[in-house]
Amino acid sequence: MADQQQQQQQQQQQPEEEEDELFTIPPFPPPPPFFQHFTTENLDKLKEIQDEVRPEALTDDGTPAKLSIDQILRLPTELRYLIPPEPPAESDEFKVFGTVTSAKGSDSFIKTMEWISQTLANDYTITDWTYEQLYPPTDSSSSASASTDRQRYLFRFLRSILIAYIELLGIVAVNPVSDHKEQKLRDILTMVTNMHALINEYRPHQARETLILEMEKQVKRKKMEIEGVKKMKDRVAEVLEGFGREVPGEKVEKSEENTVRNEEERRKDAQRHMWRAMDEILGQ
Repeated sequence: MADQQQQQQQQQQQPEEEEDELFTIPPFPPPPPFFQHFTTENLDKLKEIQDEVRPEALTDDGTPAKLSIDQILRLPTELRYLIPPEPPAESDEFKVFGTVTSAKGSDSFIKTMEWISQTLANDYTITDWTYEQLYPPTDSSSSASASTDRQRYLFRFLRSILIAYIELLGIVAVNPVSDHKEQKLRDILTMVTNMHALINEYRPHQARETLILEMEKQVKRKKMEIEGVKKMKDRVAEVLEGFGREVPGEKVEKSEENTVRNEEERRKDAQRHMWRAMDEILGQ
């Protein structure tokens, strides 16, 4: 019997211990162990070694030359962690969420257009469609970028799309399987993608305006807080002034009992008013 009771107690304690272990798991993983090497002493040691080992020559931009790989490997282990790795070159490729990309980035718009072309060729009857830019280049290196009137081109594309759609309706009404239908669909798709590209060029302007709007909101909120503090200061000053007026000073003794009673009631009423004001202030 005693053994059975001990087993039952152990079985009851095990779930409780497991629950305690679950609740003691930290919500975030601990930092990597090499963070302990980032101390002031190690930084001073690394600076001394760099001053001794690093050559006196300067790079093209005027900064001191960095340690070579052999020099870094000869450093103590705790000091190697203090030297950051070299950033990847623009031509280096690596995977991000399973997708191969490069340090200089990729033209997502061109990839999207290629995907649209493949989808149209596989799932629809529209074949041999490729993106064609119908407006002047707007790259920063181009001199025509600043003079390009994007709004004018957007209106042009919109009117052309409407006209092409009306022509497409006429073609389909006469012959639904006409070859001119596919060509007209290609033209409409090309103009739509050009409008999409032009609208995307307004993204930096949108981000800048959004940032300006958020900063204006912050300034407005800070001004309202300052006004609230000023109003609270005035109310506190009024309350303190009221308390100062009620401080008992040297009063001439009055012989009449009614006058003394009236003065006492007035003082108590003023104190109650002051305390109510203090409650409102502290409650805020």
